[in-house]
Amino acid sequence: MHEWSQIFSQGFMYAFLEPQSLVCSKDRRSECEQYLERWLKESDREVYIGPYFHQEHWQLIILCPRQHVVVWFCSLRRKPDMHIKATINSVMTKLKKTLSPETKAVAPKWIEVKSHVQTGCYECGYYIMHWIWNIIASDIKSDWSMWFANDTPLDIGIITTIRKKWATFFLKTTISQNG
Repeated sequence: MHEWSQIFSQGFMYAFLEPQSLVCSKDRRSECEQYLERWLKESDREVYIGPYFHQEHWQLIILCPRQHVVVWFCSLRRKPDMHIKATINSVMTKLKKTLSPETKAVAPKWIEVKSHVQTGCYECGYYIMHWIWNIIASDIKSDWSMWFANDTPLDIGIITTIRKKWATFFLKTTISQNG
């Protein structure tokens, strides 16, 4: 993902969170919190994009530490589960205090974007890829509800295009790395 954002000259702005590190069950919360704290401090980017897998469904988390905002995408309109929300709130609040010690410690603003609702039971990953592609290609870093306000399902043509774009990109990346 990072290499792909470099193509659009956005590598300095976007960072990607590892989905396997965003597992935030009750017993793994501290690991997830440590990962987020370390990554947000070390990489110092404007926007962090994290695919989040919970209850057999892909969702998307966008962290904007400088704006103290978290953006939540879910193609089934599920709310963020309490473990990931508490973890992110904790990390973002600590980071805000570190960046601006004089400010009052408050939870970040959560924006639940109402964009594209899936109708089937398998498409959530395509929705995530669609949103990520649009965020990076359009250089989106604010005004989330304005950019993502279409609540219609993605049609099969868009899903097919997404599949082809990502397959082409991954094949190109794999070939260039191996040869």
